[in-house]
Amino acid sequence: MKEKNIPFDQLEEAVLCQLKEHGYMDSTLTIYRRTFNRIHRFLSDSGKENYLPETGKEFLKSVHVQATTYAEYACAVRRLDDYIRGKPYRCHHAGEALQVPECYSRILDGYVSKCKEIGNRPWTVKAKEVTASRFLIFLWENKCRSLSCLNTSLVSRALLIFQNKDNYPRVRAFLAYLVDTGITPTDFSGVVPSHRRKKILPTAYTVEEITKVEQAIDSSTETGCRDLAMILLATRMGLRAGDIAKLRLDEIDFSTGYLHFIQEKTLVPLTLQMPAEVNQAIRKHLDNQTNNSDGYVFHSLSAPYGRVTPSIIRHAVNRYLIIAGVDIAGKKHGPHALRSSMASSMVNDGASYETVRRILGHTDPDVIKHYARSDIANLRLCSIEPPPPSGLFKEYLDGKEVNNRV
Repeated sequence: MKEKNIPFDQLEEAVLCQLKEHGYMDSTLTIYRRTFNRIHRFLSDSGKENYLPETGKEFLKSVHVQATTYAEYACAVRRLDDYIRGKPYRCHHAGEALQVPECYSRILDGYVSKCKEIGNRPWTVKAKEVTASRFLIFLWENKCRSLSCLNTSLVSRALLIFQNKDNYPRVRAFLAYLVDTGITPTDFSGVVPSHRRKKILPTAYTVEEITKVEQAIDSSTETGCRDLAMILLATRMGLRAGDIAKLRLDEIDFSTGYLHFIQEKTLVPLTLQMPAEVNQAIRKHLDNQTNNSDGYVFHSLSAPYGRVTPSIIRHAVNRYLIIAGVDIAGKKHGPHALRSSMASSMVNDGASYETVRRILGHTDPDVIKHYARSDIANLRLCSIEPPPPSGLFKEYLDGKEVNNRV
């Protein structure tokens, strides 16, 4: 795609006009304008008249600012790059795709196809693709031009690039694929150490704490109406943030009070009846909402006014937990914490695992037992009284001198 070559003043105004057309507030445009002015000064100091993507990279390398300010600079640079390259406006910029060497791209494509063929979920396929891509890029950077040259040393060194050891099983699966398809003559999957993820107890807030959060929301405002409806879907029905964000009007049957939707994570259909409070909150939100032409239930209330993202929901939950004065120290404080709190409460109140599993939309029946482990109070009721101390142990507890006996 041919890049436009226009003076920076014109480029800056063109990008600002583009953002203004998409409803960006004046305060946001001011931040962009301030960044563009700094980039313009960098061009002048470098003796350059026109902006190019390479210039943007040089500018970002030259600045030494806090992470939040750097993120603003990087976003402004991406806006400029998109415009001069003729790319359409994008609300959010995804991370740069990993560029796998051409000699390995066909192998990677085959592996991704195999993962889809065996029924891996989309997010699992993506995670495996990213891990395999980073592994192959490492091999290329270390002069391995053919997988027939793969050896134990290279595999061991490649593992060091993964700080998160959750990648280890994915590396092992990729190596097993290579030998199964005859790409490598030797099975190197055994070189990868076993790694079992640590099972962390789910965060569970009490019913009283959840009630405080719900009561902390001011539903007299448009934002409050929206946030209350979103949070009730998590606290009263256990919906995931992704499912709340993607909820559509045609998935709600107000006449019967049921939600019918396909879960984003598992792609499994789920039908749930809405409690009266949820039904009323959604109705009130829709009555106050000014933009629902795209069919989604929840929208951002600032530019560019698209549907909400899971990130918006996470920020809302965190904000109301703080407003409600709930202690979140050492605990998760996002929508999933509300979901796990509801599940734990149901299990602790005597609901069967099967009932909770169906409501949460889990396909694995053993997953729900995880939530029961967080009910410390009830688990203490199951504890066995230890026998009274005796013999040497009792003498030791009584403070007597205990001689070693052979």
